Amino acid sequence: MSNLDNLGNVLIRSDLNVPNKNGKITDNFRILKSIEIIKYILDKSRTITFASHMGRPEGKDLNFSLRPVAERMTNILGKEVRFIEEVYGEKVDEQIEKSESKIFLLENLRFEEGEIANDENFSEQTTKPFNSYIFDAFGAAHREHASVVSFGENIESFQGPLVDKEIYELDKLLNNSESGYAVLLGGAKISDKLNLIQKLLPKVEYLMVGGGMCFTFLKALGYEIGRSLLEESFILKAEELINSEFGKKIILPVDFGVSNSIDSSVRENVKLEDFKNNHVGVDIGPQSVFNFKKILDKSNNIFWNGPMGIFEKEEFSYGTREITEIISNTSAYTCIGGGDSVRAINKFSDKKYFNHISTGGGASLEYLEGKKLPGVNKYKPLII
Repeated sequence: MSNLDNLGNVLIRSDLNVPNKNGKITDNFRILKSIEIIKYILDKSRTITFASHMGRPEGKDLNFSLRPVAERMTNILGKEVRFIEEVYGEKVDEQIEKSESKIFLLENLRFEEGEIANDENFSEQTTKPFNSYIFDAFGAAHREHASVVSFGENIESFQGPLVDKEIYELDKLLNNSESGYAVLLGGAKISDKLNLIQKLLPKVEYLMVGGGMCFTFLKALGYEIGRSLLEESFILKAEELINSEFGKKIILPVDFGVSNSIDSSVRENVKLEDFKNNHVGVDIGPQSVFNFKKILDKSNNIFWNGPMGIFEKEEFSYGTREITEIISNTSAYTCIGGGDSVRAINKFSDKKYFNHISTGGGASLEYLEGKKLPGVNKYKPLII
């Protein structure tokens, strides 16, 4: 039975923190996901107002304004999304009450100190014009910010369908007891994903590691890694993981694209044993791609987070491009942990080939680590 009747003026916390370059939005993914809720509540509400953060501004920096997002939402919906230049106050109250518009977007929540500080007065002032609140920003659910944990304290509040969907999909991996479960991790640092590795390693059949983070593991095994990225303080931890009862599940690259500098455009493929002290690892090599492909092709469930190298540069993009294509073509259930993996998919494939792409990179990793996220299951479900 639906609980959507009489929402009145509804405030929705979405994650509209979209990538943009020089004020131009370069990817609509989070916008498209955020506005899906409109079809469920348009006829059940007097007005719909979206609120979000954008980046990490220091004060009111208009380079982080959400105005371009309002314009893009208008274009996608084919109906006006009126941008309000404030987060709270008379301007907001007046537009919500007097404007003929139905859909609004507030300015960047992080322009206000009270957002990150989780200030009670800020929450009361911001939610004042509204009758109900929907938290639907999974990408911000791991933050103890006002819009995550205290906006809903003042008015009737719900957890939105996008958050529900994220939890449902990630729980498939967290609680997976099937065979054929493979995890592929990339990105720069082992420190960013150490807790995730410890949590998932007992559950998976294979945990493949690429990107800059693999070099700390290789150093722990005694290999020459040249001037590649290394977290020296985590060498001992990497060694402990390798020598643990589940250590044989960790699969590392055996060859690499190397250069003399990350700023160079010159790439050479070398085997691990041929790594020289002046080499910088910038990508995984063809034999590593082949080894990973054999595992991915026989897997039933795949979780992928993080690129295999510096894929933004064409010369160093081979491994990430090949892995993206391999996972695109698999028949396995595929879950992508947001972040740079989504950027790789945008560049080398299409989102339609993946079962679930998380809207929150950091939040998805913390959830899979088993952490309790402040914004998850805080509010009652929105029954559509």
